[in-house]
Amino acid sequence: MLKYLIALRPFSFVASAFPVTVGAMLAEDFSLTRYILSLIAAVLLHAGVNTTNDYFDYKSGVDTKESLGSSGLLVSGKITLKEELFLSVLCYIASVVLGIFLIKMSGLALLWIGLVGLVLGYAYTGHPFYLKYRALGMFLVFILMGPLMVLGAYYVQTGRFSVEALFVSVPIGIATDLILLANEIRDSEYDRKSGIKTLPILIGDLASSYLYAVLVGLIYVFVFYLVVTGVLKSIALVSLVAFFLYAGVMRQLFQKSTGKKSAREIAAVDKMSALAEMILFVSMILGLMG
Repeated sequence: MLKYLIALRPFSFVASAFPVTVGAMLAEDFSLTRYILSLIAAVLLHAGVNTTNDYFDYKSGVDTKESLGSSGLLVSGKITLKEELFLSVLCYIASVVLGIFLIKMSGLALLWIGLVGLVLGYAYTGHPFYLKYRALGMFLVFILMGPLMVLGAYYVQTGRFSVEALFVSVPIGIATDLILLANEIRDSEYDRKSGIKTLPILIGDLASSYLYAVLVGLIYVFVFYLVVTGVLKSIALVSLVAFFLYAGVMRQLFQKSTGKKSAREIAAVDKMSALAEMILFVSMILGLMG
């Protein structure tokens, strides 16, 4: 059972818990039941995307013993392709079942959000789309883990959408994008050998490292804006603590981009970015409380 849990990559679930929690807490009348159902549905969809990603990355030769991404179970032979595919399908089905309950509870508009999430989640690396391999991964991640999940969670609570929820979703989507971008810069040599295209392959590691820095800046532009406009309380500025982690990642990415460090020497940049997102998550939750 442990290997199946590892295959789901639960450490990544903060990326789906973050937008759903913030979107739900933006609502004036918070329903714990609706929040829990939304959270489970989002996590299951995320788990489905994770396992689909590992399945097709391995089949396409993107994941090898030398690469640093994925759960590593397929590469090591600890799980079979059939098991990985079964897990993926099971997660998608469970997410859809919960989604149907949520649609009945909140409204038909959630159906379209769910369908877009399901299609884009599969299309990330699924046949025949392979959008991640066509340098569209960051765009998909931003939409899925930003506006789509935040607005969806808000809609489940309220039965409507809001501009505030859309603005709040932007730094959340960017924070998740930074995990992917750090991963792609680190793995650009492996990805190039596999014949796929990612943003760092198209524009280069150095330009991608500068993009990482710009996106970090954008997160704080939006956080400051949300505090100034009263959407978030000033305690949300605790998120500035995460800047030190982001700065550490930026330094390593630039060192890799200029040939001073290898991919293995900066192996933890995606995890550091994820930890920074966790700090941002907690700070925004604090900023919505009270």
